[in-house]
Amino acid sequence: MKIILATDFSSENQMLIPYALDLLRVTGGKIVLFHAYMDYYEVSDAKGTAETLMRQSIDFLNDEIQKQGLNDIVVMPKLMDGFPEQQLLHLVREEKPDLVLMGTRGRGKKKFLEGSLSKNLMSKSPVPLLSIHEDYRFKPNNEVLYVTNFDKGDATSIAKVFDILKPYRLHLHVVSFVMDGEPTKAAHQMKELEETLRYMNLNGDLNFKLVYNSSPRNAMRTYCEENNISLAAFIPHRKHLYHLFFKDKVTKNDFFDLHIPLLTFQK
Repeated sequence: MKIILATDFSSENQMLIPYALDLLRVTGGKIVLFHAYMDYYEVSDAKGTAETLMRQSIDFLNDEIQKQGLNDIVVMPKLMDGFPEQQLLHLVREEKPDLVLMGTRGRGKKKFLEGSLSKNLMSKSPVPLLSIHEDYRFKPNNEVLYVTNFDKGDATSIAKVFDILKPYRLHLHVVSFVMDGEPTKAAHQMKELEETLRYMNLNGDLNFKLVYNSSPRNAMRTYCEENNISLAAFIPHRKHLYHLFFKDKVTKNDFFDLHIPLLTFQK
């Protein structure tokens, strides 16, 4: 398994390391430690500073690998000059990783890991993206929420959830948040999805549930709290008129406001 770990070298960003190591603990693999710097004339030696911080980060990561006896994990640094989003997408196309792992500071905090960057990449990354809020502290990803709007890519994405999180014995909650008074079509769609997944031989437990409510955002937060959800997974949709008013009952901002790890996929 190959993971691109995007870093801004902040102390908060170190909360990503336990996730990277835990995901590679069984299979081994490669961590590509990525950082993009902006080498403008008015910035004093941006490249040199980035190189120094990268060496320190590589040493720290290798020390953690050695302490845990994970001899099958290799770390490769990747420094790039330019805008983080553009360079990260270029690196994804070049390296073809299984997963991109990055942090987020949420909305309104203007640094490399700001929420807007994570949200943009959710809709653009051709590989799964796992984003971790800076305030979240690592715990095993056993209770996982998959929010479905009954997209055609659901079955494939759910299979990827199990593949990426294979170090854990998953209990996956496949949930659709349905507005009160809506037609019962959702029940039929959920049954079809359940029947499709039944034959996929996934290594874990699945629970299928329709949550009828008047506020999907509040219902999702309540569901996560009551079921001790440690990660939420979903297919992000580009914001256009149809999805904005009809399909997406919960938005990317609603997921970000949960302050738990988010795993996203393209169709």
